[in-house]
Amino acid sequence: MAKKTVLISSVVLAGLLAGAGYTVWRLTGGGGEFVVSGIIEADDVHVGSKAGGRVLKVVAREGQGVKAGEVLVLFEPEEPSASLAEAQASLRQAEARLAELTAGFRREEIDQAEASANQYREELKQLLAGPRPQEIDQAKANWLAAKSQYENAGRLRQRMRDLHARELIAQQDYEDARTRAEEAEQKMKAERERYDLLLAGTRAEEIARARHRLAEAEARLRQLESGYRKEEIAQARAAAEMARARVERLKTQLDETVVRAPFDAVVDVLDLEPGDMVGPGRPVATLLRPDGLWVRAYLPEEKLGFVRPGLEVKVRVDSFPGKSFPGVVRRVHRQAEFTPRNVQTQEERVLQVFQTEVVIIDPDQVLRPGMNADVIIPGR
Repeated sequence: MAKKTVLISSVVLAGLLAGAGYTVWRLTGGGGEFVVSGIIEADDVHVGSKAGGRVLKVVAREGQGVKAGEVLVLFEPEEPSASLAEAQASLRQAEARLAELTAGFRREEIDQAEASANQYREELKQLLAGPRPQEIDQAKANWLAAKSQYENAGRLRQRMRDLHARELIAQQDYEDARTRAEEAEQKMKAERERYDLLLAGTRAEEIARARHRLAEAEARLRQLESGYRKEEIAQARAAAEMARARVERLKTQLDETVVRAPFDAVVDVLDLEPGDMVGPGRPVATLLRPDGLWVRAYLPEEKLGFVRPGLEVKVRVDSFPGKSFPGVVRRVHRQAEFTPRNVQTQEERVLQVFQTEVVIIDPDQVLRPGMNADVIIPGR
């Protein structure tokens, strides 16, 4: 009577396992094959944006098939776009400065600086040498000629004044004579001053000023010939690298305003509306891989030796009677599952099961997650 009680308990326990979703296996009756039943599931991926923000547009819809790279959701991009444009302008400026420093100064700038240095060098040489006798004689001649012109202009001015006083000439004629006399006087004074300077020789302050001008010109020439300092180039290169990094960072932020499908998939969950606020890193959609369907089945312990990863099997579903889909065992869990936990008798131990995953090959993509499926496993 005790044996009968154990047998009935085992049958009842098997029914409980079946009701809980565990496999109830059965022989097919041919070639030692046996069947385990399970549920079709799909590999899913949750996609979102690192930046988040306000939803601008929801492009995809639930149940829609999408291709890799296809847009699912758009966020408002105003702030990232403006910041990126500003950063790109700064990068162009930094790169232009670096290119200028790396290339050095232009040949025209160097030639001009060299000409200026030669000019100041010649001026200093002349100042140090002092005036030549020929220069003094020429300055004296220029002064005497200017003096003679002034005396003639003065006499003419006096005559024109007398004639104007007797109203024999117009006012304008007198004014013209007076202007010419004043101009002749200024020229005479200038020529006399130059003549006196040459007689006195070059003053020390003039030589000092000439030396200073020459030193500045030569320093400028050396700088142009040697190019920019290494420190300046290094600073410019660092500034360009920082600007480039900022542009790349903002590009990434702008890219994060567009959520795209990472692979061909089916949109399973997408519950958003334009204007919704989404936090950074929060998933906005759940995608299913159409080629990632698999069966979760439970293998009895006594059949564990028949199954191994890589084993080719067949899968059948009620929706397509008479049709088999190829499958491959992907994984057999190492930990047994059973109910109750404290299995003691041999009859109860046969109800221990191992979770098994079987990948389904479904090129036409006719199967759907949630379908009941039978996995036909070949015997030895």
